Amino acid sequence: MSRSLTVALFFATLFVAFPLQAQIEMPQPSPLATLNQKIGLMDATIMYSRPSARGRKVFGELVPYGKIWRTGANKASTIEFTDSVMIAGKSVKRGKYAIFTIPNADEWTILLNSDWNQSGTSKYDATKDVVTLKVKPSIIPFSETFTIDFNHLTTNSADIEIFWETSKVSFGVETSVDEAVMRNIKNALNISAGSYFQAARYYFDTNRELPTALEWINKSISMEERYWVVRQKALIEAKMGDYKAALKTAKHALDLAKEAGSDDYVRLIEASIEEWSKK
Repeated sequence: MSRSLTVALFFATLFVAFPLQAQIEMPQPSPLATLNQKIGLMDATIMYSRPSARGRKVFGELVPYGKIWRTGANKASTIEFTDSVMIAGKSVKRGKYAIFTIPNADEWTILLNSDWNQSGTSKYDATKDVVTLKVKPSIIPFSETFTIDFNHLTTNSADIEIFWETSKVSFGVETSVDEAVMRNIKNALNISAGSYFQAARYYFDTNRELPTALEWINKSISMEERYWVVRQKALIEAKMGDYKAALKTAKHALDLAKEAGSDDYVRLIEASIEEWSKK
């Protein structure tokens, strides 16, 4: 056997005896988190890593004051919008952005930067900031783990809260849903009882053209009579100031709710009847 063949067989045997070891998966000290939130008709997604204090002083030491921070650990935290939004009165296009912050004891600077794929702050370029806003931190009960969350959700807005240790800051995000909803209403009408109900409910909730809302709710009822739809008609009539009609409609809705065995709606309708009877 030749020397070269002997050497080749030796290494082949070595790899069989000692297979290449796969990388060992270990728990991460700052695990990755992903948040998905519907705001109006738009989706917002936040991705960030969550360090914990572990007995360390965070702001002013672990996270120095006055210096730009990636707002978490590992890669820079990011936020992505599927439609344009308003932040601090400024329009922000749909897309993905890095969330940078500059913490201070009495004021934070929050920055959204179009260069979202960053491992930290070493390549931060202020010319790519699309949002710069100053916010005041509030004092909260101690939070061991760094957190970003959505709060105070409405039909077209939400607050994004950033907190750790005993400090919390937040900023608002607003979406323009009215044009899209009105377009959807126009496209959906004349299709189903549910479409008329949804359109009437939107007009009621946004305080617009209540006579049109009443017309649509009547069309919904004429197609399919449901106790929650009849109750909505009573609410529209009451908002229009026609309490006599609202009481009559509410009593019919009450009978339907009792027949359906919906105790929750029975209580709601009875409360409305009591209130409107005093008008």
